[in-house]
Amino acid sequence: MTSASTNLDVIIIGGGPAGSVLARRLALASRRVLLVAGPSSGGCEGISRRTRELLATESPDGVLGLLRGPVPRGGSWGAGRAVTGSEWLVDRSQLAARLRTAAQDAGVEVMSDLAVGTIPETGGFRVTTRAGLCHRATHLVDARGRRGREHRGPLLVAVGRQFSTRRQDLAPATALHVLADGWCWLVTEPGTVWVQLVGVPRHRPLRDWHANACAELPALRQALAGAEPASPIIARPAHARLGADVSATGHWRVGDAAYAADPLSGQGIYHALCSARAVASAIGSALDGVEPALAQRFVADLHERMWSRGVSVAADFYREAAAAGPFWAQTADGYAALAPATTDSPPAIETRPVLDAGRICARPVLVTSARPHGVWHVDGVALAPLLEYFQASAAADVGGAALALSQPPAAVATATRWLQAAGALPMGD
Repeated sequence: MTSASTNLDVIIIGGGPAGSVLARRLALASRRVLLVAGPSSGGCEGISRRTRELLATESPDGVLGLLRGPVPRGGSWGAGRAVTGSEWLVDRSQLAARLRTAAQDAGVEVMSDLAVGTIPETGGFRVTTRAGLCHRATHLVDARGRRGREHRGPLLVAVGRQFSTRRQDLAPATALHVLADGWCWLVTEPGTVWVQLVGVPRHRPLRDWHANACAELPALRQALAGAEPASPIIARPAHARLGADVSATGHWRVGDAAYAADPLSGQGIYHALCSARAVASAIGSALDGVEPALAQRFVADLHERMWSRGVSVAADFYREAAAAGPFWAQTADGYAALAPATTDSPPAIETRPVLDAGRICARPVLVTSARPHGVWHVDGVALAPLLEYFQASAAADVGGAALALSQPPAAVATATRWLQAAGALPMGD
């Protein structure tokens, strides 16, 4: 075993969008980072406007040039509802490569290799790779996607394939369609078609799933008329998952390794980037002396919030198409069973980890039945001191609170209305 990188702050295993963005953020904060990146798979990915905007802030040099669009999105959903909107298209492997380059440009040491062993040791972790190298760092991040112990929703698979066609008149567009045992995302561009099916393949060969979908869906059959496969079938897990908590101090998960959404309930790349930003702040705080357990609690709370919201949204989307077949109602029921139970408890102030000026710290937050993880501030106004001000005097008003808290009256008025809506303050006249 050959000793390689030493005196590292962070080793990140996995070179997808989450791992690369996390590495770049840490390097820009002068952290010593090694990114161990294995090969990435291809396939087409849809990008929303908010994801595009987030990508622009995380990799300003060239990444937007990889995006094609916006292209119109159509199709039909439950009860014949028309699908409308737009999105951008990108090749997954090209995006991953560009984000790794951005990380390297920021000072990250990028290694094309596979991690084969991770061992906790005094003061950090030791990582060994297939090439026989040994690396040590204070913090270790798993960014290898959906693997390891997890809480998960109904088990689904996404099966994608690229087709080539002689039709150059195909307008760039995407469409969503309901199938009896899943759904189809169809992408057409001049000379090429991408088909992704999500659902349960019922143990049949994956190529047969595509054939059966063509027989069931006229729009897919028309798009693939005369087309030939231009890529292998790419199969990936598509269920929502929440990675189990890590127990070792300094061990983190990011992106799909921490939380992955069902494709219907949210943009996977968007969630991966949000996760990377939060983990970067948490690791930076820990390296700056913040109690690691507090920083890890902050990250765990974020991923749990994403999970809770994601399974609830997924349940609603699958329920909407329940008339299409048993698959839809069963999947909706499976996600609904995972949604957290609501409790009718009164609002209360509790101390939780929050992000304040880029650093994790403990702050009093308002916990409500609708927001069990707590809300720290609204429109920049901390809720706990605002609530205390109003509770201290029956004559308290927004103007006085603004003076006492040194906050703009308009922002205080917004935060006050939020407290009233949450049941923490009586409604005003």
